Amino acid sequence: MNELLIKNGMVYSYIFEGYHAIKLQRADIYIDDGCIKEIKPGIEKGCDMLDATGCIVLPGMVNMCANTFTARITSGLLCDRRAGLKQVGPMLELAAEILDADEIRAIAMSGLWETVSSGATAVAERYPAAAGALAPGMSRAAAELGIQLLTIGKDVDDAIIAESAVSCAHLGKPYDGLERILSGVNMTIGTGYFDSCMISEMRAVACSVKQHTKDAGAYRASDAFYSATVVNGRVFDAERYGRIGQGFNGDVSVVCMDRFAPLSYPLAQYVYGANAGDVRHVVCGGVALKRDYKPADYLSEPLAQAREKTETAICRLWGEARRSIL
Repeated sequence: MNELLIKNGMVYSYIFEGYHAIKLQRADIYIDDGCIKEIKPGIEKGCDMLDATGCIVLPGMVNMCANTFTARITSGLLCDRRAGLKQVGPMLELAAEILDADEIRAIAMSGLWETVSSGATAVAERYPAAAGALAPGMSRAAAELGIQLLTIGKDVDDAIIAESAVSCAHLGKPYDGLERILSGVNMTIGTGYFDSCMISEMRAVACSVKQHTKDAGAYRASDAFYSATVVNGRVFDAERYGRIGQGFNGDVSVVCMDRFAPLSYPLAQYVYGANAGDVRHVVCGGVALKRDYKPADYLSEPLAQAREKTETAICRLWGEARRSIL
């Protein structure tokens, strides 16, 4: 059994199912066999330990409706959505045609690591369902990293996922995210428009709504965080994902807040100012995937190989795309 102790952190959790029902406490977290067993100060166990001094300890985020593989191969095309979407399908088809299985797995692994490194511990991917040859590579990469991966349209019903704030901003449509959160609908917060960092995505969503509504209080940092954890977690399993609590999955993100001192409202400072480089540890199912800002030792070599193979594969893909698509 895997045991892990996270010591001396400022732990964020939710008291009950409810909007903004946030509890903040200085505590240790003991994880055993993939589940959170204890949350209290002064836990002592003779097991692997992560130091969280000076850090906030957050639930692992659920990257819902992600475009991880697409974001990695299109290098920003989706930011300009109207032009980008016309080229995404052909790019995916070309990737499935000319890339081999190891190249697809490498690209998927490097993209998934980017989202894991930012604090996500579960991913629901959208585009591999449209290009079946890519899905096995995504699954292999997720299994190697040790994260939960679902496919939109196959494992997750597309109808229960509402349109994201960023998507609405691109299309000029009104965004009713706050009303949907309050009524229990799963508002999408997932990466792929800009990069695969969930912190960047939360920031983009919050800023998009503020600009659209012209009301700075219409959608706050805590709304984005609630969507990325509790609300997105409902799609996987409301009793296991998106929270820190006894019985929940041992999925945790530990974020160093030293550069934001003095702290006034840590959650807002995290959403609006942090990046993946501030994430000190990421734990998925009680296993530390990221430890002291770096991949765990057993992941370092596979990730380095994946990055090298990814660069070569994407260069080859774009060379062919310039001749046949763009």
